[in-house]
Amino acid sequence: MKITEKMKSKPVLFGIILAFGVALGGFFIGNGVYKSLNRRTVTVKGLAEMDVVADTAVWNIKFNRVGGDLTRVQSDIDKDIQKTRQFLIDNGFNESELQNLRVQVRDKYAGYSDAQRRDENNNDRYVVETGVMVRSTSVNTVDAASRKMGDLVRQGVTVTEDYAGPIYLFNGLNDIKIKMIETATKNATAAGEQFAKDANAKLGKIQSANQGLFTVSARDQTDAWSDNEKQSINKRVRVVSTITFYLR
Repeated sequence: MKITEKMKSKPVLFGIILAFGVALGGFFIGNGVYKSLNRRTVTVKGLAEMDVVADTAVWNIKFNRVGGDLTRVQSDIDKDIQKTRQFLIDNGFNESELQNLRVQVRDKYAGYSDAQRRDENNNDRYVVETGVMVRSTSVNTVDAASRKMGDLVRQGVTVTEDYAGPIYLFNGLNDIKIKMIETATKNATAAGEQFAKDANAKLGKIQSANQGLFTVSARDQTDAWSDNEKQSINKRVRVVSTITFYLR
């Protein structure tokens, strides 16, 4: 059987078409990758801040008594508890907002021998510490009462050295999160549009977005302890969103 020239040319022609198709496909794929890698982007940040007021106050009023007779010391502590609770009620609190703290007793000479104890001043052997906790949503009432602690001290209540005053909590973060994220996104978009305008471009779609953490700080940095957010009734909530846009 003879192979004609026409038959010989068919595989050659097919090979040429196949090679051309592969090359053309490679061109489009390569050109698409090149364009994708060279798409311009801009990364901008959007800030949202909101001033809020604490909705809950927790106030631990701790006091102690020292003496050599544990029964007598505990009796004095019981009187201090009564005075403290009455002080708080007189300043506008309900019984339901008050709770006694647990009693802690420390024997300064625990582990000493009898001979060693005889050489020590047993009049300060026992230290009994306790207190009253206030938990209230009336933060202004707590703030006002905490500024009258001198009245309680004048009644003979020995407030402990680690007394730090009330702490103020804000529990409404979930109620404002969505609104703040929207504000942060709008501010980031406005910054991106301004950048695109300055670059003679147009802002495109979002490539990626990252929501930062919500932070709560004291609104007014005026007191020596104002860096402690929990001691401030007035607070500032802050969040920063980072968004990367394509430029057209």
